[in-house]
Amino acid sequence: MQTLYFRPFSQTEFIEDLRKIFPQYKIQTSFGTLQVRTSGFTITGNVKINTNPGTGVVTTQTNSDIPMFYFIFSFPIAIYIRMKKDKIKRLEDEVVAGINRILMKDPHA
Repeated sequence: MQTLYFRPFSQTEFIEDLRKIFPQYKIQTSFGTLQVRTSGFTITGNVKINTNPGTGVVTTQTNSDIPMFYFIFSFPIAIYIRMKKDKIKRLEDEVVAGINRILMKDPHA
């Protein structure tokens, strides 16, 4: 889980910019959740993005951030997540770098 702080921003423009920066990933905005997914439903290819545009706070969350949930409900999935933690972390870091590119840009440039 990573928490980032920026100036207030537009949620709509943020989602559009995510789609431009990550054309290889699916940007999912259903059910009030913003997610960057590799393809389909995969445990290792999913980064959830919680945003508060009014305050400029963005938090990312991956499945490796909540392993206890998977450990309790599905032991084999918990083991799989532990084995793929590096892959999950690389995707999260890539998404965080993209978010920084989007929200750190100078609006007056």
